Amino acid sequence: MVAMEAFLSCPTSKTCIGNMIQRRRDYGKREPSRDAHKIYIVCEGKGTEPDYFAFFEGLSSNLQVITIPPTKGNDPLKLKERAEQALMGDNREYTVDYKQGDTIWFVIDTDTWEKEGKIAPLREFCSQQNATIPQNFDEIKPYNAWNVAQSNPCFEIWLYYHFYDNKPTMDDVGKYASIKEFVNGNISGGFNFEKDPARLEDAIANTKKNFSVEKNGMLSLFTSEIYLLGTEMNVFVKNDVAKLKNKLR
Repeated sequence: MVAMEAFLSCPTSKTCIGNMIQRRRDYGKREPSRDAHKIYIVCEGKGTEPDYFAFFEGLSSNLQVITIPPTKGNDPLKLKERAEQALMGDNREYTVDYKQGDTIWFVIDTDTWEKEGKIAPLREFCSQQNATIPQNFDEIKPYNAWNVAQSNPCFEIWLYYHFYDNKPTMDDVGKYASIKEFVNGNISGGFNFEKDPARLEDAIANTKKNFSVEKNGMLSLFTSEIYLLGTEMNVFVKNDVAKLKNKLR
């Protein structure tokens, strides 16, 4: 059996698949409306995660998905710095509109970050940011604008749940060199970023069904919090995704 450390490693794609494929022809890219809900996604990977979330960009005029990949390192604390650079301060790249209910999601893997103590500070940072919203804006009701969507061990387990409603076992995954190879090995043709994200509702239901947390507060192996982010997106793209999913049958 492959050593645990080997198959828990989750390499991201070395080339951005999104740059090699054309946008789906099933719909035209829609410009966001003035009141579109914005979701900013700060992620570890420069390939897999942006390729996945690109599916939802322009899918609905009521939702704007903005992916912010890393620039200088991809551990949780580096992603925190990236978010501060992109979303906060006078030189920010984007403006978060709390009055419109904009949200920010850190999409992170467990990897070794948990053992290195780098995830807890990121969660605390999000809590601190959320606490300041009602302090700075009297007219805004408190809400979780800043969020963490952690996967254990990595993002690929979220892709797995687009097709399967059962949690994989150690024996299942141990036959492969990595989670990525396991996922692609169990999906005919591998995960297709042009069409398979249309299985969003299946992924939400399957991931939620198998979600659990250990007594120490750590996410159980082969679970993911991305179903929470998926649920938020689905509010705005549900009808569009359903139409695209029907074409997969």
